[in-house]
Amino acid sequence: MDTSPLHHFPELLILLGVAGLTVPFLHKLKISPILGYLFCGIVVGPYGLGLLSADMPWIGVLTVQDTEAVAVFAELGVIFLMFMIGLELSLGEIWRMRHHVLGIGSLQLGLTSIAIFAIARMFGNAVEISILLGVCFSLSSTAVVMQLLEEKGKMKDPPGRLCFSILLMQDMAVVPLLTLLTAFAARTDQSLWLVSGKALLMAVGSIVVIYIAGMKVLKPVLRYADPARNREWLMSFVMFLVIGTSALTSSLGLSAALGAFLAGLLLTETECREEVRDIISPVKGILMGMFFMSVGMMIDVREVLRDPFWLIASVCGIGALKAAILFLSATVFRVGKQTAVEAAIMLGQGGEFVFVIVTMALSYKIIAPADAQFFMLVTALSLTVTPFIAPLAPKIAQVVGRSKY
Repeated sequence: MDTSPLHHFPELLILLGVAGLTVPFLHKLKISPILGYLFCGIVVGPYGLGLLSADMPWIGVLTVQDTEAVAVFAELGVIFLMFMIGLELSLGEIWRMRHHVLGIGSLQLGLTSIAIFAIARMFGNAVEISILLGVCFSLSSTAVVMQLLEEKGKMKDPPGRLCFSILLMQDMAVVPLLTLLTAFAARTDQSLWLVSGKALLMAVGSIVVIYIAGMKVLKPVLRYADPARNREWLMSFVMFLVIGTSALTSSLGLSAALGAFLAGLLLTETECREEVRDIISPVKGILMGMFFMSVGMMIDVREVLRDPFWLIASVCGIGALKAAILFLSATVFRVGKQTAVEAAIMLGQGGEFVFVIVTMALSYKIIAPADAQFFMLVTALSLTVTPFIAPLAPKIAQVVGRSKY
């Protein structure tokens, strides 16, 4: 086996070239960057142009056949995504929006998880897989929805604030979901619920210890270093903090992404939150692009043609189920009917964390490759149609708002 540092350079050059040339073009066409990366990954992957490399060897130069190197960058992408989520949160902000975040968000998350878990069990999936599918399909796409709201200038409107609150709760749910996935991967002889409970308790204990210890050390260090005048130092320190906390939680048997989330949560309570966000965004964008392109490389579009009915039925069914539960959850907390309908339609798609969870479950051999392929295709299709459905949400909400029912 070639162990040269140059061994994976061709794949890296292809990915960087695609990200630098193709994705900006798609962005000008108002196509979501996530969809752009997925599309590019499909095209340059083994199930896209790679299928033609046997008959036309020159195409092999432009495609990625070995996804081993890409997986490393994909994992880094997940880590930095979790870091940015932690950086966006703050305990004070969560408390101010507690009515929507902890009320509507928790109710929607719980009811949707239970409903999808029950459906997954009806189709013969194992308990572990059904739990993972229930929780991860209850999440919506923060990246796509927030981008659409910002483009339409609706972030401060009631539906925009409701969407943001629910997405905030969903982002927080990723941490216990990753912990559950790690527990399932351990495959012990203990009870499933006992293993899950121990893993969640360990996660909570680790979060509390790391958070308290980090705040005792982090604020004095940042005050002493004056990061506003030392941006190069701040960049190095942030990278050290993210990778260090990720390595720490990984060594404790938890997810590395959990450590990255804690690093973001620690920094958001400091005075240099905005500086950190500015310097890390370009790096995060590249790494997230690597992740979504690696996901695209795993998607075999031929599967769509093999079973189009169940794919379309799953996309429509999940969207309708999530929208209905979200609407009911919002009305329970006395949100206006028109606002609840618009938010429900906006959040009906599968989220990017389906790719994260399914990819990790596949690497842990918790889920079969064929099933993983199907769930990723369902998510990719639901993300694809969201930008086309979103403009209809206000119109549908107005019609429903004027009705007497």
